[in-house]
Amino acid sequence: RLGGAAMTEALDRPGDAEILAQEREVREQAESVPLVGPQVSLDELKTQYAGNAGFLPKVESLEKRFLGLRRTRPDGNCFYRAYIFGIFEQLLGRTDRQAALVGRTQGALEDCMKAGYERVAIEDFYDEFASCLGRIGTEGAQAAVLQEVLDECDGYLVCWARILTSMQLKLQRDQYEAFLSSHSSILDFCAQEVDPMATEADHLQIAALSSYLGVPVCVVYLDRSDGDAAAEHLFKDESVALQGFPTVHLLYRPGHYDIIYPR
Repeated sequence: RLGGAAMTEALDRPGDAEILAQEREVREQAESVPLVGPQVSLDELKTQYAGNAGFLPKVESLEKRFLGLRRTRPDGNCFYRAYIFGIFEQLLGRTDRQAALVGRTQGALEDCMKAGYERVAIEDFYDEFASCLGRIGTEGAQAAVLQEVLDECDGYLVCWARILTSMQLKLQRDQYEAFLSSHSSILDFCAQEVDPMATEADHLQIAALSSYLGVPVCVVYLDRSDGDAAAEHLFKDESVALQGFPTVHLLYRPGHYDIIYPR
């Protein structure tokens, strides 16, 4: 029999139905946010953190360097979506950049197969990615095309970005394995932290994907770290970086990435 304290704890513990309802509410709240929103000024951040003495000085320092931001849907896929969107913005109407990225990724299927993927399981994602590159890089393509691609292909693009990240980590495991802290191997890390949709990205995922695609990304950290200025970390592998691609800038707040635009 349960004692009094154990009985109280059992009664206070949420049941399966309650847990499912909470998960559904969180999911619905996330889905109410656009995949990638319009560019807005940093005044929105100042309003959001007006009463937060730890964050407000960092927000004010951001205004000196950055012009605005785009919010992304907070569903655990935000890094992959924001990074790909940031790259695609740079491709709009730029056939030279499109050709460079097509050249970089044309061997991706074979690379993924070397990492253990079956071609039949991933080629639809590759084909969709290649099709998106073609649509966006067409001469004269406008921002409306980018929005159409996002609305139609977001799930494919996020999944393909995760596959590329996992592949790069596995094929270059000697480069990344030393940074593991709570996983026994790169295979274990990928199975738990990269492959499943809605799992958040951190340093290793960012380093791997940006290295494979060759487009640098700078993460600006809006957090409770010391100082009045937001720390920045540039992920750029000079040995493989594509020429002519500006750095994609992402604003990180604990558990979430948005796109931020330098002045």
